[in-house]
Amino acid sequence: MNFLELAETFAMMEKTTSRLELTDHLVSILKKTPTDIIDKLVYLIQGKLGPDYESSDLGIADKLIIKSLSLVSGHSPAYIQNKYSDIGDLGEVAYNILTNKIQTTLIHQLLTIEYLFETLLKIANTSGTGSLDVKLRFIVSLLNNSSNLEAKFIVKLILGNLRLGIANFTLLDAISLTFTGEKKNRRILERAYNVSSDLGKIALILSKGSIEDIQSISISLFIPIRPMLAERVSNPSEALEKINGDALAEFKIDGERIQIHKKGKKIELFTRSLENVTSNFPDILSALDEIETKDLIAEGEVVAIDPATKKYLPFQALMRRRRKYNIQQITLDYPVILNLFDLLYYNGLDKTHVPLSERRRLLEEIFSTQKTGDKIILIDQIKVSRIDEIENYTEKALKNGCEGIMVKNPNSQYRAGAREWAWMKLKKEYSGEVTDSVDLVIVGALHGKGRRVGKYGALLLATYDAERDVFCTICKVGTGFTDNVLIDITDKLNMHVIKHKHSRVESGNTKMDTWFEPKIVLEILSPEITLSPVYTTAINRIKSGYGLALRFPKFTGKIREDKSAEDATTVKDIFEIYRSQLK
Repeated sequence: MNFLELAETFAMMEKTTSRLELTDHLVSILKKTPTDIIDKLVYLIQGKLGPDYESSDLGIADKLIIKSLSLVSGHSPAYIQNKYSDIGDLGEVAYNILTNKIQTTLIHQLLTIEYLFETLLKIANTSGTGSLDVKLRFIVSLLNNSSNLEAKFIVKLILGNLRLGIANFTLLDAISLTFTGEKKNRRILERAYNVSSDLGKIALILSKGSIEDIQSISISLFIPIRPMLAERVSNPSEALEKINGDALAEFKIDGERIQIHKKGKKIELFTRSLENVTSNFPDILSALDEIETKDLIAEGEVVAIDPATKKYLPFQALMRRRRKYNIQQITLDYPVILNLFDLLYYNGLDKTHVPLSERRRLLEEIFSTQKTGDKIILIDQIKVSRIDEIENYTEKALKNGCEGIMVKNPNSQYRAGAREWAWMKLKKEYSGEVTDSVDLVIVGALHGKGRRVGKYGALLLATYDAERDVFCTICKVGTGFTDNVLIDITDKLNMHVIKHKHSRVESGNTKMDTWFEPKIVLEILSPEITLSPVYTTAINRIKSGYGLALRFPKFTGKIREDKSAEDATTVKDIFEIYRSQLK
């Protein structure tokens, strides 16, 4: 299959913000795609070279693309750099300067999906001395064998800024329509995606088999499971009402959620966004290596601790473990503890269907006899059935440096990817104002003025509507940013700039200077939630023509690098917080 067909589809998708039209374009290209490459096509649509947990980073900087375009076009690097400064997108630069490209190779190799995908994999897997020259040759070869439209999207794929305005759920809709003829079957596909984290695999299985084959996909070692999520409650009474009986209460720690996969001596660690962070925690790996068990998949929270006091440190301290260099020194400077709270797989058996109380008992059984030093502990947990017990335990958690507590149904199964009342987070009582933080997604920005010229002055933030898979605006924030943090956020946002409002963003009549893909999540504080005729969170739910907004929002300084946009505070959460203010 020629890559030109996919490039033409990408071009059409760029021109629409309609989710229905995007889905139609996806269905059209999926129906044309041969079965043996359907997984590769799906990965390319996602802008990846495989599922999230193993997709390779090409490691290509703008300068190498500029050099490649210079060699292919005959223009000087300075000329291309100037074009880039004017246009702001190297993919668009490639499209413009290669319009009348003279073919420089004697033999023109047809650019197919297969050839492109394999060449991109070679680029990703090339390392060591002289690797930049090898990568340059691969990129030049691709550009020489492409039209200017193909070149545009090759550059975008290489740089990781495809920005088509589609989410995984839109792609699931398209796969369901293509291979089953019905969008309603997406729920079955979604369940398979939650345990396999691989849309390419799902498309490939469906193209060769049936929906029954998808239903047989099960949990596997070293393939991360999408995490089960919690709902937010405003007080202990509400939590007990939801469970209607005895509950389990646990510390809620301000760390990074980690999923541990172990079989013998092989150990891998994944974040809640499915990123493999095994190399970031050599001390945790050493402790896990001491555990004598056939195999397991467990979940826990890694938190940084003060070496002197052993108290929990803020989330920002833990993020230093994300650095790629000087890992040994950072490990010494920022020691961590793994607090385990769940068991999903053990001794060859899926445990997600086992009640939580039994999963906890198994965790205690496994780790009570293991020698893991002080690096791995079971998260603090008690049984509760009364409001005063929850209040006392919450106070204890806050004194220990926790965010609050989790309240869980002891009879609940583990539902991968689900957000439901079986698990509830209780941080602080609201008492008429929002004393708890919320996590919001940046979707737009206004240009800065004065000291903020060249940076973004105010950021448009949104909540996530999980039922409709869209983002709804809730406020603009411009306070709480240091100059260094604002520069960092501006650099991160520049990687996600798009030409128009994202198809999944509902912004009403709000106008922005710049729009972004919903990618970056910030932690925000606000004293109150109010009705607003401007923002779209919970629009029309309280009053016709009005949504909800945060009053006097302030950035806490925490960029939630551990969360995807879909992990942000939901519309439902905000609505419930607003209702609690009125009580």
